Amino acid sequence: MKEKSKDSQTGKVDRRTFLKTAGMAGVAVSTMGFPAVLRGAAPKEILIGSIHPTTGWCAYDGTCAAQGVQLAIDLKNAAGGIKSMGGAKLKVLLKDSQSKPKVGEAAAQKLIRDGCVALMGCFNSPVTLVTTKVAERKGIPHLITIAVADEILQRGFKYTFRSQPDTQDMSEGTCKYVRHLSDKFKKDIKTASIMHINGFGAVIANKVEKLAPQYGLEIIGKVSYNFGAADLTTEISKLKGMNADVILDCGYLADGILKIKTYNDMKVEPKGGIIGAANGAFSNKAMVKQLGRLSEFLMDTNYFYNPKSPLAEKVIKEYNKRFTKVIFQSHVAPTFDAALVLIDALERSGTTDPKKLRDAIAKTSLKDHVMTGGPIEFDSTGQNKNAIANLLQVQKRTVKLVMPKEYAVTDPVYPIPSWSSKT
Repeated sequence: MKEKSKDSQTGKVDRRTFLKTAGMAGVAVSTMGFPAVLRGAAPKEILIGSIHPTTGWCAYDGTCAAQGVQLAIDLKNAAGGIKSMGGAKLKVLLKDSQSKPKVGEAAAQKLIRDGCVALMGCFNSPVTLVTTKVAERKGIPHLITIAVADEILQRGFKYTFRSQPDTQDMSEGTCKYVRHLSDKFKKDIKTASIMHINGFGAVIANKVEKLAPQYGLEIIGKVSYNFGAADLTTEISKLKGMNADVILDCGYLADGILKIKTYNDMKVEPKGGIIGAANGAFSNKAMVKQLGRLSEFLMDTNYFYNPKSPLAEKVIKEYNKRFTKVIFQSHVAPTFDAALVLIDALERSGTTDPKKLRDAIAKTSLKDHVMTGGPIEFDSTGQNKNAIANLLQVQKRTVKLVMPKEYAVTDPVYPIPSWSSKT
């Protein structure tokens, strides 16, 4: 039996493995660089703090996000490290937030004490709200990997940056795509109800409600539930009774799977379908794998990798070679890109001085990245100005991008078929 040369849990790669996959050294050339032979004393290690939930309710997704960061760092190290600093290597220190704000806060404080020059995280918006506060107070750059809540960037912070789409992008994209589907397929969608988890889901729901009238939609009701809910029968019964033309749904993976099963059991089938709004389940490969036929034709508005990008193709291939317990999913795109932003800033600044590094991040214009959208460039709040949300749909057990047209790989199937007709 051939000996494995990688660690599927940590993603560490030895020199022999890297040389066999040297084609990845050309990935994001300006950021990742090329392999180099370093002479003399080894440069000092640069510590990067990663805070993600690797246990608890969001462990699967959190691990995927953490591995996206680790992959980008491993590739940069294998390609010779930070050349502007003499080939200095990067080291990720991963802390488990358990999806709990207080745990995340303590992790951020510990990582900064340990000498991390930047923090990355945290998947959960409530956790990210407190870790970014710690980073701002300490004057340490914080790259948001995944966390959509508006409030994070509405506090005037100077050290926080987010590459992924924000709630405005997600919410407006949801309304826009529903209107487009209604018009194109002549379904006359006029009313919508919203099912959402508390926390970031409430932010999405409120923003969708505000934007909906601009797209000819009336929100006739919202139903919320708490993080970690074990049964949603009562909530979905209430939602079903509203009899809206379309249901817009926002939540995480575990609760999303529970909702799909309950929607099916209760035969909740509005004419416009059930469409995700920044939903952590409806466009998730793990959901498809677990639910099989029930996942077919589900739709979601969310961030996604660019399916037409050579870089994205190579990242997916490399991720799946290194990590076997948590499969590649869309969460890798924003987390890998966040790490690319940090790597690019370190190269351009040539320093780990927090203020200079922060200024370099603010001036980012990164064209070669994994997500859809234009170059990663930050506005005065730290939000990526060119991030976009996409409409995704499960077709033949594969999550596919169906809108916008310039990134689409196929057309949407609409109206969404009934639960009983799915095979």
